[in-house]
Amino acid sequence: MKIYYFFFATILLTGCSRKNPIEKALETKSNEYWRFYYNYDNTTYSTYYKFNDDKLSYNFTVDENGKFTDKPEDPYYPNEPRKWSVSSDSIMTLRGFSYDVISYNDKAIVLTYPTKEKPYQNYVFLIKEKEGDLKRYAGDYDEKRLYNPERYKVHK
Repeated sequence: MKIYYFFFATILLTGCSRKNPIEKALETKSNEYWRFYYNYDNTTYSTYYKFNDDKLSYNFTVDENGKFTDKPEDPYYPNEPRKWSVSSDSIMTLRGFSYDVISYNDKAIVLTYPTKEKPYQNYVFLIKEKEGDLKRYAGDYDEKRLYNPERYKVHK
């Protein structure tokens, strides 16, 4: 009889979870951070985030020793936590901007947003990185093909 109560309680607790799958994918361990990066006008912009259960995002930078810090790069621009959310129809709101989630898993999330110039949309990438195993530049992801051309052989 106790087993039935245990299974019922487990099903009830998992069925009543308030997080949608994208929110669950955004969870990180203490040594993991989301690298938020995008290219605009041939320039790559990058920063790090943690998304907490309290629906606040925390911005991080990496110091010269490779350690994460929440101290702002610009002392005149405070690094305050900001609200974030993901709606049931896969719209992520972060720091006052809305993005469409077009792909996600527990290691990478691809977002898109409209632009005024061709191609009239741009992409934002969230890549989960661990402290101590960081890419030097966000562009390292883009250059994967350059460093590993043998993996991209054309199949005829």
